[in-house]
Amino acid sequence: MTTKTASYVAVFERDPDEEAWLVHIKGIKGCQTYGRSLRQAESRIREALALWLDRDPERLEITAQFPKDLALVATKVSQARYSAEQAGTLAQEATADAVRRLTDMGLSRRDAADLLGISHQRVQQLLAS
Repeated sequence: MTTKTASYVAVFERDPDEEAWLVHIKGIKGCQTYGRSLRQAESRIREALALWLDRDPERLEITAQFPKDLALVATKVSQARYSAEQAGTLAQEATADAVRRLTDMGLSRRDAADLLGISHQRVQQLLAS
């Protein structure tokens, strides 16, 4: 028997005067708390909601909703990191392909390494994989 996990939205707001995060659950009037850090506020709202609903906190799926200006900055960084990860993967694949092609052309492993700007040990690893 599987129990479906309930899903809720926690709305976070920064209180600059108190240097704290205020957080409430969308659609549940009165279920609110605060924290000095995001981590603390998230932990407290999970606990508050679990008590409010008399449910196991692990059975609650809580999605964070941040102020738009903060979410935009975080999203921009996430997209940049994803793009960098994808570029890294493509670079690794291109390097492995280049190593195979260069050694197939008769270059030594050391020469291929020098040409590609990697160590001869890395060339060896790429050829072995």
